[in-house]
Amino acid sequence: MSSFTKWLFAGLGWAIGGPIGALLGYWLGKAISPDRQLGAGSDAGYSYHRGPYRNTGTQQDVNAALMVLIAAVMKVDGAVKRSELDYVKRFLLANYGEDRGKEMLKVLQQMVQQDIPIDRVCAQIKVNTDYNTRYHMVDFLFGIGGADGEFHQSEINMLRLIAQYLGISASDYTSIFERHVGHGDAGYSGSSRASGSASYDKDPYRVLGIDSSATDDEVKKAYRKMAMKYHPDRVAGMSEELQRNAAEQMKEINQAYEVIKQRRASMR
Repeated sequence: MSSFTKWLFAGLGWAIGGPIGALLGYWLGKAISPDRQLGAGSDAGYSYHRGPYRNTGTQQDVNAALMVLIAAVMKVDGAVKRSELDYVKRFLLANYGEDRGKEMLKVLQQMVQQDIPIDRVCAQIKVNTDYNTRYHMVDFLFGIGGADGEFHQSEINMLRLIAQYLGISASDYTSIFERHVGHGDAGYSGSSRASGSASYDKDPYRVLGIDSSATDDEVKKAYRKMAMKYHPDRVAGMSEELQRNAAEQMKEINQAYEVIKQRRASMR
């Protein structure tokens, strides 16, 4: 077993089991141990928690799970783009360092060639991470989908599926969708829609996950709720790239809130 493989698996908790462990184990030479080797797509020799949420893992577990979701998004349109690889490379280098980051990139490049049971992967993530972590994972994945400056329908479909499997609410998904994609039908059950403006290329209400008919108090409540998701204290334990993405998205949320206030003030 290589030192890199030992390092990776030594830091994993819940991610070592189930479909995530199967995918990682296969591409790392089935190197966990001779009697506990995994084939691609297999859960042989492992079990993973299927009950209520438990937080027994580390940031490395989250990063390993995110790697699998990243691969699913990157491969869905049939071509892995350089812009997507560069986006992911920054994430890996920031969180794993130069040498290990490059090794993880190799694993990712091989993983995109495999079938990924996205429903089972998301089920494993859902029972082992809290809602806030899953929310920021989806937000980060949208950044990958739009790394080339456009979103293909296949990418949007995959991102929507991941969000649904991870239990992301309709309003939260609508907000993420609007900030990254812009105007259009988010296609998520229960999502709200509102009209836009030529001077602002996104719907500020959808950014906050609400409808334009919301009262001033409801707007303020929605803003505070969104701001809490991106507060530095809420993302402090996450990877550097997720923290950086959170800071960028908070700017979008602040801007949307200001636009709403300005529009309503001008109508009074």
